[in-house]
Amino acid sequence: MSPSLVAISDLPKSLRDVAETLGIGVALKLIQTYGGAEIKFPKRPGDDHHVIQTLGKEDGSALCEFLSGNAIYVPHGRAVRSIRADVLKLQEAGKERREIALLLGVSQRHVRRMANKPPSNQPDLFDIAPDRT
Repeated sequence: MSPSLVAISDLPKSLRDVAETLGIGVALKLIQTYGGAEIKFPKRPGDDHHVIQTLGKEDGSALCEFLSGNAIYVPHGRAVRSIRADVLKLQEAGKERREIALLLGVSQRHVRRMANKPPSNQPDLFDIAPDRT
């Protein structure tokens, strides 16, 4: 989405300060890249740090300076959907929960809930029951 088409009030509340200070473009890059994950921003990132590589040196450095060693949850801004099967498949493939969250574009918290949810023994509402007549 183009930054010129988005108002600061359209952004999740947790990223409005970032948008007001560093621009809507930086906030949108955060959502696009890290949506659904908790990210820690170092005070002095090296050139090889993922935030610098992803956002660019100027935006990445400014963001790290602004957030100064803090961790924030970056909302993904997508509609909620059932992803339990995807979470379980990626977990079985050996992916870590943070990586699963980034791949699926959901929060780490949601990945944890889906992974820890007990299997449902309830039959599907739309399964056709055998005729007992």
